Amino acid sequence: HEVTGGRWGLAVRAPLTAAARLVPLTALLAIPLLIGMRMLYPWVDSQEPEVLGKSWWLNPAFFAARGVIYILIWSLLAWYWLRLAARCTTVRPPALRRFSAFGLIVYGLTVSLAAVDWIMSLLPRWYSSAFGLLIVTAQMLSAMTLAAWACSRDEHTEADRLQDIGNLLLTYVMTWAYVAFTQFLIIWAEDLPTEIVWYLPRVQTSWRWLTLFVFVAQFALPFLLLLARSVKRSHRALGRLAAALLVAQLAFNIYLVLPVVRPDGIAFAWTDPVAIAALLALWLAAWWFNFHDRGDEPAADSRSVA
Repeated sequence: HEVTGGRWGLAVRAPLTAAARLVPLTALLAIPLLIGMRMLYPWVDSQEPEVLGKSWWLNPAFFAARGVIYILIWSLLAWYWLRLAARCTTVRPPALRRFSAFGLIVYGLTVSLAAVDWIMSLLPRWYSSAFGLLIVTAQMLSAMTLAAWACSRDEHTEADRLQDIGNLLLTYVMTWAYVAFTQFLIIWAEDLPTEIVWYLPRVQTSWRWLTLFVFVAQFALPFLLLLARSVKRSHRALGRLAAALLVAQLAFNIYLVLPVVRPDGIAFAWTDPVAIAALLALWLAAWWFNFHDRGDEPAADSRSVA
């Protein structure tokens, strides 16, 4: 929004600023990842020549160090943006726009690397050049969905602004679907054993029902509903759709991880819902507190409403 401007940004600024303050919380949520590294990632103890050839990148010490660097970079980006924005009164300084453009580039690079480390390396022999972009678009979709849900609950949000947000939400839904389908199409066309291994448990076991749910809930249904102008201008309709999309995003994250560690089919442990509920409760409680504490919310400006 700092780079492009637009009235829609004034509506989503408060919920997304509240979320930006919570980026350092990711450091706490990454602790279980480090503790369970040996159980999650087969490359830790693998003796396969193909995996050993990647040991310069996939080794526990370097893996942990990169994770610290990613979270530190994201935290510094969020902190410095909030610091610059808090200084603004009526006009955004050019420095904020330049920093935002720089931050988008750094964000795209670091999230792509983090996606490779934390998710793709669950299958160390598998690779996809589109996977980082898939995770970036999924994160942007999640952020806009959260903002849309928050704005729909604010009765002061104008119908025109809701429609703008709905249009952007439709854009992110279509972009995510395009990247996901592009990755699938390329891998399906090449039909290489090292690549199709990602999709085999997701289409040949009972995990295919989760795949179908993600397709319907995160693309087909919201795509059709967001084509309707009445849905995008309605607080209630857009709010319900955004809530459903947040559930779909949770399902997509499960789709990314569990079929890898449980390839024989759908299987859940009692710890799965407990862990998910605990993480959601922790983050949402912190976000809700920050969202309603708007004392340092960045002020609106004349350029942003151009």
